[in-house]
Amino acid sequence: MNPRLENILAATVKSFIKTGEPVSSNWLFNNYNFDIKPAMIRHELEELTELGFLEQPHHSAGRVPSNRGYEFYIQTILEDEALEPALDQEIVGFFISSDWSNFSTSLSKNLGLLSVIDPKSDDIVYKSGLETLLDQISWETTEEVRRVIKDFEEIDARIRKVSTNNMQKAGTMQIFIGQSPITDSQELSVIIERCDIGGDSIILAGVGPKRMNYKKVVKTFKGLKDIKNGRGRSKK
Repeated sequence: MNPRLENILAATVKSFIKTGEPVSSNWLFNNYNFDIKPAMIRHELEELTELGFLEQPHHSAGRVPSNRGYEFYIQTILEDEALEPALDQEIVGFFISSDWSNFSTSLSKNLGLLSVIDPKSDDIVYKSGLETLLDQISWETTEEVRRVIKDFEEIDARIRKVSTNNMQKAGTMQIFIGQSPITDSQELSVIIERCDIGGDSIILAGVGPKRMNYKKVVKTFKGLKDIKNGRGRSKK
């Protein structure tokens, strides 16, 4: 993929994450400077659609990211060495003190998604944010709602399996679009990270819509991982 296509794809994904509306060539022309006319942007969007990175909803002139498009965009975030970790001060305090109940709640509120915390030294899996998650997803059928609720009900056992089987290596962030080791729903994205702190091992998971703010979640999880190395920073 050439650099211009990459830039147009990134702009389309970011725009859809922000607005939730299909992205048109005119919208991109008015909000980004690609040094080409709308007709050429439209051509590039068509090519990205043919390549499988974008999809065109019925009765819409705009495009939305496909799973492949999200995956490409996320990879650019993970490879961005200039991406600075950033943490909310409250989150840091709960994390350092191993106050997992309040940590889970604070993390969910800050990131706007379902947080799942599994400390190896604890018998409890801490979860917070189901209502937030349900409010953010555009439901097409009641079956999709049932699937997400079932995921929530079974997520304790699933994340424990990730922890017990050492499926998650410390410092190796994994991002899933659609089905993941802890969810079956195709409408969700899941970010999983393992942190080791104070002799304990903690599996962190953020579960949200495909339109989640990936950059903010990645920055937060990176920051939590850095705390154990004495490099963590917080912001008010």
